[in-house]
Amino acid sequence: MTVTTEEWVARRPLWGSFNGLAYVPRLPPTAYTLLLHLLTVQQPCGLVVATHEELGEGLAMDRVLVSRAMQHLVAARLATVVRRGRFQLHPAIAAFNTPKEQQQAMRALPSEMRLDEGDFEDEYERRLILHQEEKARKAEQRKVTQINRPRLKSVPSVD
Repeated sequence: MTVTTEEWVARRPLWGSFNGLAYVPRLPPTAYTLLLHLLTVQQPCGLVVATHEELGEGLAMDRVLVSRAMQHLVAARLATVVRRGRFQLHPAIAAFNTPKEQQQAMRALPSEMRLDEGDFEDEYERRLILHQEEKARKAEQRKVTQINRPRLKSVPSVD
């Protein structure tokens, strides 16, 4: 396999102190796989621009598995969903152009997003339970909405 000039893009090396990986809770294997993939495709400051489908293609995983794995990374505060197709890695694990940029990003974090305060394992479990409860509440709400929808009456066909 040869690489053409168009495929090879020289990138400036990024700096990263991955001390935040010390705060990674017990995650499912797919979440670890996704986290490592996000670390390799990130832009400076930890921005990842890719849909779940694109991430799945890069990992040979189904989009649904990527979505489930992402839930764990969000609950662990290692990634944040900015909007569809954009994710932000936590500054403790993101790569930056300089160490000073990472320090500034860490200082700007609100206290509830810091990994080194409190018990990160308990916080992960708490956030994961809250997410699952919210998901169940929304599913129940959808069920009620479907039940209360007016049904269309069938029209007899004229032959």
